[in-house]
Amino acid sequence: MEEGKAPGGEAGGVGGQQLNEQQIIGTYRGMLGDVNQMRRKISELEQEVSEHQMVVDTLEPLERTRRAYRLVGGVLVERTVGEVLPTVKANQEGIKQLLQQLATTRANKEKEAAEWKMKYKIRSQQEAQAMSQAQGVPTPQALQA
Repeated sequence: MEEGKAPGGEAGGVGGQQLNEQQIIGTYRGMLGDVNQMRRKISELEQEVSEHQMVVDTLEPLERTRRAYRLVGGVLVERTVGEVLPTVKANQEGIKQLLQQLATTRANKEKEAAEWKMKYKIRSQQEAQAMSQAQGVPTPQALQA
């Protein structure tokens, strides 16, 4: 492949700037890293929603005047169930909304990474090996992530 040109001879980059192989692969790996980071955050937030639900399930059958303790900024604060329950539910809803936004952003990033992969014909080593075995030829000199 000619340096500074993407496979197929088309110039890549922003503003007419050409990208070399390392930049193309680096950008792709960065996109995959972003997607994986979002997946981890989504998993973490799903766990928080689950924990909030356990608290809600525990507090709902209790009398509203019963004492309840809540951790606020590292300080344990005494309140009543009637004061704590709405706050916990509101926090849970906020986390759910954030989860929806993150899921949408993750899907967009995954689509963007897939488009980048298609545009520059990037293949993982496994994909390149499988393709070469299917064709019965040595691994081609395509970009490999």
